[in-house]
Amino acid sequence: MLASVLPGADIQLRDDTHKHLHHNEMVDHHGAHFFVTILWDGFAGMSRLARHRMVHDKLADAWNSKKIHSLSLRLMTADEAAK
Repeated sequence: MLASVLPGADIQLRDDTHKHLHHNEMVDHHGAHFFVTILWDGFAGMSRLARHRMVHDKLADAWNSKKIHSLSLRLMTADEAAK
């Protein structure tokens, strides 16, 4: 989904849902827990908050359908990752 809206991005996705199976059963969340690292030069000049908002906006349908419960993001340009 992200690859189609972030052309040329290096996207690494880790599904951490299995780490959260112990959550209180009273909480109704069946969505997945993901950790995503994205290296994309399109982030250049954007603040950390703007980057996060952009990615969250791109995933709005998955959030709204409760396919995603938790999302941890690491968003960098290639130059930032090289440092």
